[in-house]
Amino acid sequence: MKRPAALGMILAMLAFGEVANAGPFSPIKVINNQAITQFEYDQRLLFLQILRQPGDLEKLAMDTLIDDRLRNGAAKQFAIKLTSDQVLAGMEEFAARANLTAEQFLEIVSKAGIQPETFRDFVSSGLLWREVVRGKYAGQITVSELAVDRALADFKPLVAIQVRLSEIVIPATGAGRGAALVLARQLKQELKAGADFGDAARANSTGATARSGGGLDWMRLSQMEPDAAVAVRALTPGQISQPVVLDDKVVLYQMQEQKQDLTTAPTAIVADYAEFLVPNDGSSIANARANVDTCEDLYTLANGLPAERLTRRTLPLSQLPRDVAGALVTMDAGESNTSLTRGGWQVFLMLCRRGAPLTEQPTRDEVRLQLTNQQLSTQAEIFLEELRSEAIILTP
Repeated sequence: MKRPAALGMILAMLAFGEVANAGPFSPIKVINNQAITQFEYDQRLLFLQILRQPGDLEKLAMDTLIDDRLRNGAAKQFAIKLTSDQVLAGMEEFAARANLTAEQFLEIVSKAGIQPETFRDFVSSGLLWREVVRGKYAGQITVSELAVDRALADFKPLVAIQVRLSEIVIPATGAGRGAALVLARQLKQELKAGADFGDAARANSTGATARSGGGLDWMRLSQMEPDAAVAVRALTPGQISQPVVLDDKVVLYQMQEQKQDLTTAPTAIVADYAEFLVPNDGSSIANARANVDTCEDLYTLANGLPAERLTRRTLPLSQLPRDVAGALVTMDAGESNTSLTRGGWQVFLMLCRRGAPLTEQPTRDEVRLQLTNQQLSTQAEIFLEELRSEAIILTP
């Protein structure tokens, strides 16, 4: 089956041989009838050096160029093409990793001899491959809620999220809380319609930042009130949060910038657990086990009972009561233990979550996307290995 393709390769090689002395644009490798030139190789090698890639760069330059030919061939097979806007967006996304615009990135690498086409082709191959993999495998991948729960329970942050925000602070105490919420929602609508956030802060905020237009200094997300942190962490620059109700105020936040830094110290792991007191009669424990799968189910079971029958706490592991710590140590999220007693009651102890504080956790949608991408990445590598094994690769 491969004889015609191989014959075509040989004829192409003979043709290439006629221009072998044509300089930097002569082919040095042919992959499924697609040539890689000396110029492309030299450019890719220089590009990897600028990116400070580790390892054997000479081998890596050729390997990545071969893979790009295979990826582009797959995109052609599936009739996938990119618009100029998609390519530009991809270049901007890549440059943003170094806190640069695409134009700034091109200006820097051009001084080292990198041509704009080298950067564009590098990005385009990655974008095409992303579309190929999504189109081929995305419909086959599902991420269960249980998988999300487990990922969250085991989450240990490697980076600390820092944000630079602007705020509008509206006092909200007693009967004035309703009016504060009304004003906050009205301001949000005006801001969405184009009003300036700084002007709105100077006119309406009572916070210490009002005179400066609401601007706050950089802070870690973990330093914010949990409700505020949850409200702002998914914002992109320029976006405005929903009104955040805190103890004595309602706050609107606008995201200015967000960045991630490697954590310098391990995050204190917390345990979120519940204690449900039930009669020590056997049947009550059996009823709880039959009707409770998550900590939220306990609230239904405890409905109408005295408040002290169900308690839920979130504590650093180092601050857990000794008996609770001993019971939780072998438990996973969603598991229960009935070895403890409180007075005449038996304790139905359930671990709700173990992991980083909520202010440092990703959202469920972020975790789901990450798990999906992990599965897509695995499928992509398998597919690329198949393309490598089937490819006809010749050296002139």
